[in-house]
Amino acid sequence: MTSIQSCSQATREQAISWLLRLRDAPGNPQIRQEFADWLAADPLHGQAYQQVEAQWAWMEPFKQQAFLARNQALRYRPPTRKPVWLRWASYSAAAIVLLGVGLALFSPQGWYGFPHSYGTGKGQRQTVTLADGSSLELNTDTEVRVHFNRRQRHVDLVRGEAFFNVTHDAERPFTVHVGNVSVRDIGTAFDVYKQSDRVSVAVQDGLVEMTGQGSSRELHAGQQLAYSHDQRFVEALQSDIATVTAWRQGQLIFRGRPLGEALAEIGRYHDVQIRLPDPKLAELRVNGSFRTEQLDNMLNAVAMLLPVKVKHVGEREIVLEAASSRRAND
Repeated sequence: MTSIQSCSQATREQAISWLLRLRDAPGNPQIRQEFADWLAADPLHGQAYQQVEAQWAWMEPFKQQAFLARNQALRYRPPTRKPVWLRWASYSAAAIVLLGVGLALFSPQGWYGFPHSYGTGKGQRQTVTLADGSSLELNTDTEVRVHFNRRQRHVDLVRGEAFFNVTHDAERPFTVHVGNVSVRDIGTAFDVYKQSDRVSVAVQDGLVEMTGQGSSRELHAGQQLAYSHDQRFVEALQSDIATVTAWRQGQLIFRGRPLGEALAEIGRYHDVQIRLPDPKLAELRVNGSFRTEQLDNMLNAVAMLLPVKVKHVGEREIVLEAASSRRAND
């Protein structure tokens, strides 16, 4: 959310008045012209209006919620016999109250905060800058819920994988929750991946504390650890941090990774089902670097490296079979 503290109080109040007037009569040409004249009068007017408009949009999720100051502000309506300019000034006063209450209660620095959700689809990546200056990089098919307030910074990783670059604040701890695991930042850049049977954490810089059911571990830069669904700390699957975080550059790097696991990783980025009917093939080892968006190139490269063939079954199903079966059928 954009801060509205960079403009004077008088300019903010004028911007709020224009916001209300334009929302009330969006098609009125006279109001539009007067608004254009106001914008042209001072470059700060446009800046103030953009900031107020952004804050108004940010408050949209809780404008319908009931709390005393909000209800009093919205109930306030001046008598219609007052001049138009005075009515708008009165509306502005009510809006200022509402915006002020919103900041005090629901902003990321407010008493309660307000949750925000971010997500990506298959094959997508997204970087989100948070209110405290921290950033999240979301990998494919990922969902997070962010809840900041003046006491804490809390992120739930609902599914998928995210890289966190955290601005340290000793008075407001930054914690990532994934199921029954929590990861507490101590001034850090780290990756968290929610897998089917474990939660994996890899620390690029700094230090984190990883807590399971009744036990904790500290991870320093370059270290990795996973917590399994049977509530045990176990070794992470990857070998180094560069391999773990290669997705941030749109790559998958496999260093002796079993084919079954490699195909599961490849499948995260594409809306297809990749099957490997022969369990013996799943143990073959894959080495190489691949572009995440190039499905056919990845699978063809795997077929060149290993004794397998790629068979497309319809538009959304791919089967990898032993290469010997191809020769037998030719």
